[in-house]
Amino acid sequence: MKNMTKKFATVMVAATAVTAVAPTMVNAEEAIEYKVPIKMKHAHEDKDSMGNAALDHVAKVVEKDGKAEIYINMKGLSFMGLFGHLWGMNVYEAGLGTAKSPVSVEKTFNDKDLEGKTREFPQTLKIVRNKTKEDKVYINVEVDAMDAIASGGASTYAKTIKGKGAQDAILMLDYSKAEKVTPDPKPDENKDNKKRDRIAGISRYATAAKISSTNYNKADSVILANAYKDADALAAAPLAASMSAPILLTKGDAIPAETMAEITRLGAKKVYIAGGEGSVSAAVADQLKKAGIEVVRLSGDNKYQTAIKIADLVRASGNKEEAILVNGTKTADALSVSAFATKIKAPVLLTGAASLNKDVDASLKAWNLKKLTVVGGVNSVSKAVEDAAKAESKVRISGDNKYATSVAIAKHAYANPKSVMVANGVKTADALAAGAVTAKTMSPVVLVNGKTVAPELKPYLAGTEKISVVGGVDSISDALMNLLGK
Repeated sequence: MKNMTKKFATVMVAATAVTAVAPTMVNAEEAIEYKVPIKMKHAHEDKDSMGNAALDHVAKVVEKDGKAEIYINMKGLSFMGLFGHLWGMNVYEAGLGTAKSPVSVEKTFNDKDLEGKTREFPQTLKIVRNKTKEDKVYINVEVDAMDAIASGGASTYAKTIKGKGAQDAILMLDYSKAEKVTPDPKPDENKDNKKRDRIAGISRYATAAKISSTNYNKADSVILANAYKDADALAAAPLAASMSAPILLTKGDAIPAETMAEITRLGAKKVYIAGGEGSVSAAVADQLKKAGIEVVRLSGDNKYQTAIKIADLVRASGNKEEAILVNGTKTADALSVSAFATKIKAPVLLTGAASLNKDVDASLKAWNLKKLTVVGGVNSVSKAVEDAAKAESKVRISGDNKYATSVAIAKHAYANPKSVMVANGVKTADALAAGAVTAKTMSPVVLVNGKTVAPELKPYLAGTEKISVVGGVDSISDALMNLLGK
């Protein structure tokens, strides 16, 4: 690692401007697009940064309604036979040293990392500014190699603290030489006046933080869940909605910088951890406590008991007459049901496909529900489980598959919504965080497979005014995004 430290001591990731067509969030007829010369300068010295050597020197800038979208493309930098990659970027809101916000990741690519393995890194990034024609944009970049060096010469990513070696830089845009681009209409161009946007961050942690920052100026409480073990938080959406709290994601053993930054921005005083220490360790709780934040852990011996713990809190201030029952292994149905659960303020319980969990059975008997909504087909929740579950009346919402089921649930919650959130039904982390804001935005979450639009989804989206894609292009491509609602 000493050799890597010596070789990477001055490494700065290259930033090249996007020259390919970037995802458009507005009608081409309403926006003005420019090709703008760009270079990267050192933030504290009057010289070019090392990253400028690899700069394409032309940025794509789209202006509309007094705002600017600046598209840049990131690539690794070869230095003495080694490679470093940008894996995080924040933009200073009002100049160097002011509040920072993460940029959106529009595209990623796979490349060889510092351990010699293949890893996903950001490629296309979008910076949104609330003004136009800025000649300087101050940024803070996180480079894997530099972070490893700053983390005591770490030799693995597990020991590398993301952002530890972050550096400031300035993107310099020369609008005096900007070239206005005349739109070239294409057959698939968006001509339906439907607003499409993408809510994405540089990682699943940053995407959850972006969902939060898009919808909350502040929040007293936050629900925290493991980004890779979502079972514990499947029932958390109605609790989040009842507390006006976002769902943020964490690693099992440490809170990512993006998540901690959002907790701080929100001014949260309490964090509810969904799951036991096997999902979110005591070290994470200690990290929060040291920051002066109260920690409440919601957990049981298994995911079914954890869901019951969450459900008890939902019932305390919400709907005591209804509940929702979903398969706790096939997570897609639980993610889709968030809009319905948050709308009726009812708890979500988990079950096995063939048998009703004994703790869930006991809770249902104690609750004496007037209505139980079973989600999914009989392969997800069998007729035997439905019959065993105690409630005065029962109704089942299902489709031919999980994508059709997500549409059926969305219709049940909002028959004619003005806006809808679309997430990948296989990469579930994005949908987990989105579920927390369904009631606030009155936008149900529907699922796609990342490649096609389910037949049931097309007519449902056709009447909407706004479609928000949750997650980067590796979850939902630009091409698929542009098909949504058509």
